[in-house]
Amino acid sequence: MEGKELQAYRVGLFRDAARFIKNERIPYFANVVTWKVFDAGHTLDEAMTDFDVMKECVVHFLDNYPCDGLMDTGIRNQFNVTETFGSQGYYYYDKECVGIKDHATCTVDTLMDYIADEDRYVWEKVLPEKYGDEWYQKSKETWKKTFKAYMDYTMFIVKMGSLTGKTYGIPSLAPNNPMSGTISFAVEEMVANLLGIKQMSLAMRRNPEKLDEFIKAWDDKKIQPVIEKIKNGKGPNYKYCFDASVIMLSHNIMSPSQFERFYWPHLEELLKAYEEKDMNIRIFTEGSILRFADYFKDFKKGTLTFHIENDDPYEFREKLPNIAIMGGMTTAMMANATPDECVKYAEQLCNDLGKEGGFILSEGKMVSYRNDAKAENVKAVAEFMRDYRH
Repeated sequence: MEGKELQAYRVGLFRDAARFIKNERIPYFANVVTWKVFDAGHTLDEAMTDFDVMKECVVHFLDNYPCDGLMDTGIRNQFNVTETFGSQGYYYYDKECVGIKDHATCTVDTLMDYIADEDRYVWEKVLPEKYGDEWYQKSKETWKKTFKAYMDYTMFIVKMGSLTGKTYGIPSLAPNNPMSGTISFAVEEMVANLLGIKQMSLAMRRNPEKLDEFIKAWDDKKIQPVIEKIKNGKGPNYKYCFDASVIMLSHNIMSPSQFERFYWPHLEELLKAYEEKDMNIRIFTEGSILRFADYFKDFKKGTLTFHIENDDPYEFREKLPNIAIMGGMTTAMMANATPDECVKYAEQLCNDLGKEGGFILSEGKMVSYRNDAKAENVKAVAEFMRDYRH
């Protein structure tokens, strides 16, 4: 099989695993991001500013490590556009690492100004503050170069999607359109961008009513249209491995009472809408989610797939037998164990957790840094999963 036929086959593997349906084999999703740059013999500063180098790194990975899905096809860490404009902003990188600084683009008192008119707020508040006097002095030539860089980046995304799909048969994880796929809740947006971790932590204690107001406005504007679209839609979209993708990070700085107040009502309503349509959602739970396990225990089996990062997969299965697991392999093992030990553990996970579906092998943490994994371990696990039948 190749191309579209292989894509469809792999989508079936993911869909069956998510619905606790036994298939001939368990899929392997490579949660690999920037590690593939080092493995291809490059440094991050080379790959993140050169589309050809990044493409080479992705091709090198797919040629050497057979996988059924790939977290990053080289499109999430390109800095061509921002560098053309003159700033990296809140992101930073060097030869060995890439990251984002905790930052705020709003205060608690300006959150409602932002939600009232996001574009205006960004152009009149965020960008002038970010660039200072330089913002008003950008030349027409700079704007033209930036626009061209943006269009080049857009075309790179399209080309990489075609390459990974048509040539390697790698399916898309979930729709990219926020109206049907990747969804961000108010609390996630506040932690990641609007308030940052520090301000959000303080605001939950000092200004909870103001957060309530913003979260309600965000829900009305961003989440309710998605829910309506789901309810009026046709159900599962078998072009993708999952019908939606949700990333949860902000729960790690919340107490149970804060999670109950600021997050759960809006998340629950969305998940219930998907459940009613027999759709399946992948939730990437960065950090740990098990202390909130009781919130998810009553969802219909086959509705939710949790991509777990720090939680033990066996403890997770015991507490939430209704939820499919994505993960299991740790970067500690991939970095320090032998190939035989990695394969033995992968087989154990498949036998213990995936005999009747409900399990997708993946690395819990994003494999990002040079020492996150040994190449021989990644290769051994990928080839084992390609050939293993149960």
